[in-house]
Amino acid sequence: MSKGKRTTIVVTAPLSGKVIAITEVPDPVFSGKMMGDGAAILPEDGKIYAPIDGVLTTIAPTQHAFGYTGENGQEVLVHVGLETVGLNGEGFTVHKKAGDKVKAGDLVAEVDLEFLKNKGLNTVTPVVICGGADGAAIEMVNTNVTGGQTPVLELAFDEAEEPAPVETKTKEIAPLAATPNDENWEPDDVTFCFYYNVAREEL
Repeated sequence: MSKGKRTTIVVTAPLSGKVIAITEVPDPVFSGKMMGDGAAILPEDGKIYAPIDGVLTTIAPTQHAFGYTGENGQEVLVHVGLETVGLNGEGFTVHKKAGDKVKAGDLVAEVDLEFLKNKGLNTVTPVVICGGADGAAIEMVNTNVTGGQTPVLELAFDEAEEPAPVETKTKEIAPLAATPNDENWEPDDVTFCFYYNVAREEL
């Protein structure tokens, strides 16, 4: 992070490929920024890397989505492909487990992109800032990226708004006692993110 009146946190590309605006993703949950702002990658190979230093807090049971909590509390969702939850993990190989500490650029998983394409699935991969970025200016910084190496997003905070380090706990995907249609729906950010990406398709 840089020092001074503005603090910048970099999110590294989790895959190699072309970067597009989150609003161009053909899924209203992402394009409408229902979970947060970010970008998306049209992947060129199937290696999936950690985007930030922190903890791999959540791996979807179907292995297509990964949630991270950074050292300063940023929550990042990497959702590989659209409608990939229906594959039940087929085509994915995961090398880490939920709760593992990671550094940006660590190899977390691999996906067989040709397998996804043969199934008629869109491989576009949203990278969403789900939490820990209140007051931040989120900017897409490159249009072509190398997974695990090139920045894809920058989060710029005013000094007074810089998030404090937080203790990270592993989140588990489980059927929720309440849904967004219930009066007592009060999800935390990670549960909110994964409800719309995993639970909404499985419950």
